Amino acid sequence: MMLPNHDFTATLQFGIVSAVDEAAHNLRVRLPALENMETDWLPMITPAAGGNRFYSLPDEGEQVVCLLDARGENGVVLGATYNTADKPPASSKDVWMRRFKNGTVIKHDRKTGNIDVQTQGTVTIKAPNTIITGNTTVMGLLTYQGGMSGSGGAGAAAVIDGAIQATGVISSDSDVTANGISLTGHTHTGDSGGDTSPPK
Repeated sequence: MMLPNHDFTATLQFGIVSAVDEAAHNLRVRLPALENMETDWLPMITPAAGGNRFYSLPDEGEQVVCLLDARGENGVVLGATYNTADKPPASSKDVWMRRFKNGTVIKHDRKTGNIDVQTQGTVTIKAPNTIITGNTTVMGLLTYQGGMSGSGGAGAAAVIDGAIQATGVISSDSDVTANGISLTGHTHTGDSGGDTSPPK
């Protein structure tokens, strides 16, 4: 498609995204400074496109910056810019933040070292093994489906403050103590007044 030849050389132009090709990672952009001319399909620059790949596209109506040739036929979209309508989601040079249109936020504060992830959807981790080296606090219901095994450090291997209910058999290779009374070593008073033998 041949566009009108405007009197400018290769230049930087601010524009508004008018169309998005999601599969090709290309954009069409309207240029208000050039009689609202619409560009041909332009590639959107990405941090990497080889062995490592990154995918992210602006929305229609978003302000972007383009580098174009003298006829406006070829060029690239360099990226988006904040403006009076679309303002930055943070105001600190120590913060790296990605906020999505649906409200999901991924945020890192290099000053505190904290990483925050907020989403209304499901977070899925697919890996053969997942290792957490620090303490882990689960505020909601903890559900596991593949069984559970572990060992303790100092003190008890597991401490639970609350009732425990099981629908299956509970087995132990060692003694079970309840309120200071041993399951395998306790005795009862016999009919003759003496203690009975421990359970077998």
